Amino acid sequence: MPPSPADAFVAAISCEQIGALAQLYDRFTHALDPYSPERDQAELVFHQQIAERYDQLPPPKPDFPSLRKGIIVRRRRHLRATDKPASA
Repeated sequence: MPPSPADAFVAAISCEQIGALAQLYDRFTHALDPYSPERDQAELVFHQQIAERYDQLPPPKPDFPSLRKGIIVRRRRHLRATDKPASA
């Protein structure tokens, strides 16, 4: 599959920023209470941060859903790479 136009922009996001976005994403997608204010706040902040990054991109910009999807995919890769098995 050829790389999407958003790939280069997503690759430029630092590991620290992806880590912070991963925490927010996990907080709202894996919330025990789907109606909690904390879950809603995490989702709002996650989308605001992606929107801020999108607004800072120079033209030509990829479409917003592609950028969002690329960040979520990179978040999954980041979590797999930094996951440490529990020690006995």
